[in-house]
Amino acid sequence: MKTNNNGELSSRIVNLDFLRGLFIILALAQHYTYYINMWYVDYFRDAMALGSTYAVHFPMIGKQIPTDQINIWLAVVFTPWVSQVYLTMSAFNLAKKPQEIFAKEASGRLKIFGLIFLYFVLENFIVAPNLGQAISFYPIMLWMIVLSLLSLVYKYIGIRGVLVFTLLALLRFILPVEILSDSFEMFMKAHVHPGFEYDARFEYFVLSGCLGFIMGYVHYHLPSYKQNKDFLFALMGIAFIGIYLLIGDKFTVPADDVFSTEHDLARTFSGTAYVLGVQAILISFFLWLEKRNIKINIPILNWVGIYSLLIFALHRIFFVRLIAPVSVMVGSLTGRTLGASFAEVFIYIFITLSLCYFVKATPLSDIILQKRR
Repeated sequence: MKTNNNGELSSRIVNLDFLRGLFIILALAQHYTYYINMWYVDYFRDAMALGSTYAVHFPMIGKQIPTDQINIWLAVVFTPWVSQVYLTMSAFNLAKKPQEIFAKEASGRLKIFGLIFLYFVLENFIVAPNLGQAISFYPIMLWMIVLSLLSLVYKYIGIRGVLVFTLLALLRFILPVEILSDSFEMFMKAHVHPGFEYDARFEYFVLSGCLGFIMGYVHYHLPSYKQNKDFLFALMGIAFIGIYLLIGDKFTVPADDVFSTEHDLARTFSGTAYVLGVQAILISFFLWLEKRNIKINIPILNWVGIYSLLIFALHRIFFVRLIAPVSVMVGSLTGRTLGASFAEVFIYIFITLSLCYFVKATPLSDIILQKRR
């Protein structure tokens, strides 16, 4: 992502940067709450000190730490779609250029998607508590696959191909795709490692990518619909949410395992309609504001939105390998164990953003890579 070029920056949609930043922070809150939920079950690695300096943590070993009501409320509102909307907005940006120009640049984009996929495979090995989770399949890896497929379809067939691809993706509600995914996960658990998770499944995310690409194509390439396009997508979103309200099941989040129900809505037709509907309304509304020159620019949130990939790439490593272990050590000195309250989680998020800012604003990476003048 090039952000050091004034022309590039000026062409950005400020309100989408704001949304992206907000959703990244919400994703961090979700991730950190889960890691704290499971810290004394999967991630605690200081057993040798339990009989001495870390004695305060001994009663917690093997126990899950519940979060507070504020975090539960945030999780219920945002969890079903916050891991989807980042893909939707990435696909929205992917549709920015005409097919003939896009086709010339597609190879470069696919290489970038491949490298990002590879990075997050390696990142899994750094943060995972066991080999099974290290080789598991998580959302950002799936995002790269969906974006790559959309890129190939658009390059060779154009927007009509994307529309057909979207219709084919809807077949997941007719074909036994879920059964095939379950079978694959059970096979990996039985024959490779019991800790393996096929967490981010293709069928859960593909329609969000399609929605984002179609909305982006309409926004950038169909000016004749300038007056009505935002309204039409928002109206579609309202209809989709109505489907969920009529026939959907209630969404709940356990206080001691906020990830356990993350994809429950994405598994069903009504839940998927809700996820797509919320995204369509939000993106349409903020595009409508941008069109009327009403731009939301909150420095921290917009900075996070611009450098979202950097923050996403580093946040789990910072938390699992630095922030949480230091917090456990400080807790051993003050007589308290790790907690998952709203306040504590957001203190960790602030520390993470500060560390990411340090990485971005200082020549640290250039020094490590020996890029010296």
